[in-house]
Amino acid sequence: MILNYEGDNTLEGKYILAKEVQNNDSILKIDFPTDFYLNNTNCKNWIIGWGTNKPLYDAGVENLRAIEKIDTKNNVIYLGKLLRGNGLPNEKQRIVFWNTKPSGFNNLIKKPIIDPSIWPEFSGKSISFSSIEYDSLLSKWILIVNECDTNKIQIYAAMSDNLIDWQVAINGAPILRSSDFKNCTWAMDKAGKQTQTPYVTDIIRNNNKWYLFMDGYDSKGKRNIGIAISDATLLGPYKINQNPVLSVGEVGSWNDEAVFYGKVKKQKNEFIMFYDGRNSDGDERVGMAGSTDLTNWINSKNNPVIDQHTGWRSDIGCSEPNFIQIHNDSIFLLISGVKKFKMGAWHHYITKRMYLDKSGNVNDTQLGFYISTDGGKSFSAHKNNPIFTNDYSNKYENEHMGGNFKLIKTDTADYIFYQAKSSFEGSKYNIMLRVKEK
Repeated sequence: MILNYEGDNTLEGKYILAKEVQNNDSILKIDFPTDFYLNNTNCKNWIIGWGTNKPLYDAGVENLRAIEKIDTKNNVIYLGKLLRGNGLPNEKQRIVFWNTKPSGFNNLIKKPIIDPSIWPEFSGKSISFSSIEYDSLLSKWILIVNECDTNKIQIYAAMSDNLIDWQVAINGAPILRSSDFKNCTWAMDKAGKQTQTPYVTDIIRNNNKWYLFMDGYDSKGKRNIGIAISDATLLGPYKINQNPVLSVGEVGSWNDEAVFYGKVKKQKNEFIMFYDGRNSDGDERVGMAGSTDLTNWINSKNNPVIDQHTGWRSDIGCSEPNFIQIHNDSIFLLISGVKKFKMGAWHHYITKRMYLDKSGNVNDTQLGFYISTDGGKSFSAHKNNPIFTNDYSNKYENEHMGGNFKLIKTDTADYIFYQAKSSFEGSKYNIMLRVKEK
């Protein structure tokens, strides 16, 4: 995403505006930012967007067009096919550039990889994606999912030989039901009832055991992280730890309301977990914990390790970790972010407008990289964040990014699986796939 001249997508930057619009020829003139990295050789991977100049509808995605070519010398963009909305931007209107093929990854198929209706007991249409792992005992790729946006939540699995075609596992029955958690102190719904399974957020294989990391609510409505362990295949059977492995902090602390969305990675001889922590005011920050056995976790003394809510992730209510990559002593952490609305009455009185000064991913979750070179004690944001956004021109992911993100590398191609929300056939979460062939 590019929305300002500074290229950092901050709220305080200078936005890119339509300088002149020639409707008959679909020509748009702008003053290109310094070191603008879009040009005639790479512009086909990008689309251009603009809002509607109406409150709540100026995120730069309500109207979208393809880009035919760019003449950087004369500051001219030749616009192509209309992909969403209608018309052309107005003069002096904010415009936003969206990358539809980040790092060369392309939607091999435009539709979701799986339809939740393949599981007979699945409720609703919205699907929550946890992870995909290869199970050598089954000689299959296994996908683990939850129901979401529904009162009944259970955990299901699908299998694949090629990461493209998926079939139900264990005849479509849930691998874990809400009744399996009846003796757990941390796996209820927000009302304190045992009607839901927790959400699975990551899967780890260690010492011939599978560990499902999940988060659920205790009887006080606090959200905690727990695990279930299988000595057999990824399909179970599972032994569920009755107590959480990571609990909320003391009253008044940065994570006294919830710890959730744990993502785990092995680092040398131990494991590290990054998770979202929320306090009673609704502020979310990223925490870190360490373990040698995946069941006993110690919080980092430097928590929270990421407490930055500026620019593209200025909203304090979004900090889910999505992906961890470790290279030598460097940690690359992908986390979510959302822009904040200026919703206060005082702001409206002063500015005489509502949300029109916020273009880009207003209230839409996107993903950005944070990098640590000191073992996770501190992180700095990548200058091009957010580096992974949904494709708003695709009706199956035209709302915002969802929860998880999984990168799988094979000899023939690299695969990115991700969760995104769609307004098509009602607001629902889908699991999408992008591929980069080698």
